[in-house]
Parts: sequence; structure tokens; C-alpha cells
Amino acid sequence: MNRITKFKMCGYFDTTPTAKLLYIVLDELTGDSGEVVVSQRRISDALHLSRSAVSRNLRTLEQVGAIRIMPMYHSDGGRAANKYILK
Repeated sequence: MNRITKFKMCGYFDTTPTAKLLYIVLDELTGDSGEVVVSQRRISDALHLSRSAVSRNLRTLEQVGAIRIMPMYHSDGGRAANKYILK
């Protein structure tokens, strides 16, 4: 899917402008696989948003079916950055 199509699709999401911005950022980070592993802290620092705002809007994107959030873990069982799969 080309960028213009992604932007148009993003416009139809019934969500906040911040969630739409997050979708576009995730889309830019995914590459051909449609998947990206990135921490919410890294996203919040890059966009100058609170981590809670990032978390809330990512959950909103998952609820509207735009992304899938997959929790990731280190080999010792500790939490790692989530994997986001764009649909």
C-alpha cells in the first residue's frame, strides 16, 4: 500500500488526531514486514507526548482494528518493548 493510501485510510479511523499521528509514525518505522518493535518511551520522547498518552492512543488504535499489539519478553522473563503489527 502506498503512502497516500495509508494517509487516506488513517483519516477514516474513528479516533483522536494523536492516535492518527501514532499510526503514521508506526507505519514509517515498519518497513516491508508491517511489524515494528519500539518502546512507548521512545515514541513519547520523539513526539513530546506523555508515555500515558502514547499508551492510551495505541490501545485506541488496537480497538479500532488499525494495529495489533503483541507483548514481548526478554529471555529472563522481563518485559521488553511491544511489537506492533499494522493491519
